[in-house]
Amino acid sequence: MANISVIIPVYNAQSTIEKTVNSVLKSKDDIELILVIDGLTDNSLNICEEMKKKDSRIKIIVQENKGALCARINGVKTATGNYIMFLDADDEYIDGIFRRMNEIIEKYSPDLIKFRYKKENYEQYKYFSENEIFINKKDFKEEVYPMFLEGYQLNAIWNSCIRKSCLNNLKIPAERLRYAEDLMMNLNVFTNINSAVFINDIYYFYNTNSNSITQSKKSSKKWLEILQNATDVYSSLFYYLNIWNMYTEKNIKLVQERLKKEINIIINILNTMN
Repeated sequence: MANISVIIPVYNAQSTIEKTVNSVLKSKDDIELILVIDGLTDNSLNICEEMKKKDSRIKIIVQENKGALCARINGVKTATGNYIMFLDADDEYIDGIFRRMNEIIEKYSPDLIKFRYKKENYEQYKYFSENEIFINKKDFKEEVYPMFLEGYQLNAIWNSCIRKSCLNNLKIPAERLRYAEDLMMNLNVFTNINSAVFINDIYYFYNTNSNSITQSKKSSKKWLEILQNATDVYSSLFYYLNIWNMYTEKNIKLVQERLKKEINIIINILNTMN
């Protein structure tokens, strides 16, 4: 059984999926790769099936189009690895990622590993001054949870390696969420885990493309649905403030500022459509 399972939601990805998959399979590590076809909209399934013929580490799941979050959750249900990683169908892993993850798992046995990502002309900010740091849950209130309130360091789920048991019983309205679903998943994960390792190594290349939800053309009705999604997700931060015992006036204002910023972004998009 592979120690790590990688899950890739695949939607309209015929032009990118082969390169993405190759960034995983070029590693000779013992891994499991699960491709979740999120609706039969293009030639992605045929491409994935051809790749599967060449590498037995690939598994394929086909679902009707329900979004990336549902695809990830279905992938987790199928995965046999002790740890789960997520990769988007147009992004790539950077060489050495699995060797490094296994080293950290062997050293700390954490519930979560967070690594950094980069995209063209940008590198994610460092988590901490230390290149590698282990944090127990008792220190999350001071060291980790504030990251959700003060910026976007913990918005993404795909620059993570997560113990599979910590992904069970996620409280997420998966089929309704098409915006900020990574943040909602992270809020659940960080509430479930008891330890985390943060490293400043960069192992993920994020490809900015026209298919992303913030870049794509959608109807006003769809953007109104996304606006409701954003409001629901960011408002849920108030709920987590209570759980984390951080419901203070300062933190409430930080959440309100984040919610206002996200809503303004979507409203500005809606205004350009009128």
